Amino acid sequence: MTVDVISAAIRFGASLAGVCPVDDLRCSPSHVLRFDSSSREEEGRWPEHARSVIVLALVHPEDKPELDWWIKESGTGNTPGNEELIRIASRLARWIREETGHACFPIPYHLERGGLFMKDAAVLAGMGRIGRNNLLVTPEYGPRVRLRLLLTAVDLPATRGTAFDPCAGCSMPCRTACPQQAFSGEPTEPNAGYNVTRCSIQMDRDRAHAELLPVPGRSGSGRRIKYCRRCELACPVGKESL
Repeated sequence: MTVDVISAAIRFGASLAGVCPVDDLRCSPSHVLRFDSSSREEEGRWPEHARSVIVLALVHPEDKPELDWWIKESGTGNTPGNEELIRIASRLARWIREETGHACFPIPYHLERGGLFMKDAAVLAGMGRIGRNNLLVTPEYGPRVRLRLLLTAVDLPATRGTAFDPCAGCSMPCRTACPQQAFSGEPTEPNAGYNVTRCSIQMDRDRAHAELLPVPGRSGSGRRIKYCRRCELACPVGKESL
C-alpha cells in the first residue's frame, strides 16, 4: 500500500514522497524538545486515529523563485509552492479515502496552528538528512524542496532511505553564504550551529522590502515578500538534477 500511495502522490504532482509512523514522529528530536511536560496539551491536537504520516515534497529550483514568494492580503497569505502542495495533498487524501475507506487529516503548516515537524518527518521517512545548513537535504534535489504533511488512519509501512551523508567532506558554502552569519556556531548536531535570532533579522528585512502589487484573480493588492534562500541555494547537493 505504501508503494501505491507514493506512486499516487507522484502522479498528482509531488516530486518526492515518503511515509513514517505517527509514533516515530512523537519521538523525534524536535517533538521531544517542544512538547515537554508543560505543553502536552498542544500534542492533543493530533487526530486520535492517525497512524501514518505521509510526507510530500515539491522541488523548488533556483530559476523558479516565485514558488516561494509570499503573497499577503489583509494579514493572511500563502506561497504558490505551498498552494500547489495543498492541492496535491487534497487529491491524495481523496484518493486514499476512495481506495481504503480510511480517513485522512489535513495538517496546517504552522506548528502553533496544529502543524507537525516536517523536516523530522521527512528524515524518518528516509527522504534525506538534516544538513549543516539546518535544512532537510535530499539526495535528489539537495535542500531545494518544499514540504507538506498528511496524516491518515491507514497503518502504512514506513519508507526507509539508504545511507546518505550530504555534508561529509563538504566545504559548507551554505554557512558562509548567510548575510546575517546565522551559522557562526559550531557545525554540530542537533542544531548545526544555527542561530535563529540572526536568521529572523534577515526575514524581518525581507518583509520590510516587500513589494505592493495586484494579486491575480483577487481584488486589491498584496505584499510580495521574497525571503532569503542563500544558504539553500549555495548547497552543491542535487544541483545536477535541476
